[in-house]
Amino acid sequence: MAGPVLTLGLLASLAMCGSWALNEEERLIRYLFQEKGYNKELRPVAHKEDSVDVTLALTLSNLISLGWTDSRLQWDVNEFGNISVLRLPPDMVWLPEIVLENNNDGSFQISYWCNVLVYDSGYVYWLPPAIFSSSCPISVTYFPFDWQNCSLKFSSLKYTAKEITLSLKQELEDNRAYPVEWVIIDPEGFTENGEWEIVHRPARVNVDPSAPLDSTSRQDVTFYLIIRRKPLFYIINILVPCVLISFMINLVFYLPGDCGEKTSVAISVLLAQSVFLLLISKRLPATSMAIPLIGKFLLFGMVLVTTVVMICVIVLNIHFRTPSTHVLSDGVKKLFLETLPELLHMSRPAEESPGPGLLIRRSSSLGYISKAEEYFSLKSRSDLMFEKQSERHGLARRLTTARRPPASSEQAQQELFNELKPAVDGANFIVNHMRDQNSYNEEKDSWSQVARTMDRLCLFVVTPVMVVGTAWIFLQGVYNQPPSQPFPGDPFSYEERDRRFI
Repeated sequence: MAGPVLTLGLLASLAMCGSWALNEEERLIRYLFQEKGYNKELRPVAHKEDSVDVTLALTLSNLISLGWTDSRLQWDVNEFGNISVLRLPPDMVWLPEIVLENNNDGSFQISYWCNVLVYDSGYVYWLPPAIFSSSCPISVTYFPFDWQNCSLKFSSLKYTAKEITLSLKQELEDNRAYPVEWVIIDPEGFTENGEWEIVHRPARVNVDPSAPLDSTSRQDVTFYLIIRRKPLFYIINILVPCVLISFMINLVFYLPGDCGEKTSVAISVLLAQSVFLLLISKRLPATSMAIPLIGKFLLFGMVLVTTVVMICVIVLNIHFRTPSTHVLSDGVKKLFLETLPELLHMSRPAEESPGPGLLIRRSSSLGYISKAEEYFSLKSRSDLMFEKQSERHGLARRLTTARRPPASSEQAQQELFNELKPAVDGANFIVNHMRDQNSYNEEKDSWSQVARTMDRLCLFVVTPVMVVGTAWIFLQGVYNQPPSQPFPGDPFSYEERDRRFI
């Protein structure tokens, strides 16, 4: 019987203690807000000219911490059951109305109205969670090797610099206070972004001396985020393919003119660059303030490829020229067939005269034709016609020379001349025709050699231009680095390891 009675006694005592604690908190709230006549519309100052000190700090976990002292919310801990912290809804106390001034969505409200912590000393601490969307100018001049400076500017749109004083939150270390002059990063709640890297995250109180004291724009607390883009994704997926495709234009000058694919290769490269330009334009903001580096490179490559297409058309026109349409002047022949090939180290065909270690070329048909003329002048037509037939019938080949008419017979000489003249004229016609044909082919080959020399010259010009232009464009982005210090002229790093104690 004693056991159940003891259990009931313990339960009754616990219930009485819980109700006593609950009553103490209610009594404290009634004391602060009813007995003392608390009015949340009034600033917590003793005199009108006094200012309320409001401290701010920002955490990258979507939190902003606000702190101030409200002397009307002080109490004696011993009188209220040792209650040192009171949690109240934010609509019950005075708030400094701190908002993100450069917000992007036009909403100045926080995401969740959490409770306010009120301490017995009158210090009020509020940590409202919110997703801040700020508007910051984006410079795409050095994309994808760019860095941006985004800021979060907090100020009070309701109270002026006479009524509240904004400052950074202070922490204690070894009984020494220091302001938190940086954006706080919570390792447990922060996830590193795959595209951006935080370089600097300073915080500063800005005061505009030119603004009057009764203006809301005189003071603000600004948190800066200097971030740098990680370019690895763009290098692998955009830059490397663009550079490789652009350098393929040099292969056009290696193709011979007879293949018929020179302009096709150049136009294919131009179309590939146009496709990449469309892909890049979708990943960049629509702005006309600057042209990104990758856009400059593609435009440079497209202009160069367009020039190469025009050069290909000119080279093909020269390659297919013939003596019947164009005349190869001596100046062009000397420049493109003698001077430039030596400067460009182009291999030239061997000369007709045999040299040491070279094979003797076949003799021309002119010698054979001269021998044929001599042969026709020595043998009569009958001997020429029936010489082989006589050999087939077993008759011996005549060893004597052809019958010659007497020297005094002019008629015989005239007949012989009339018989040989058509054959000699025909042989001369063949010789002249072959000589003209050789001259025609030689001049046509000279036009082809001029076209090859132009190809080699353009190769030696376009390749350095492409290499130097590519290096000059992308080295601008490589050397575009964020500043070593957050603010120019200020040697302080505004980092957590470098604290300035007060």
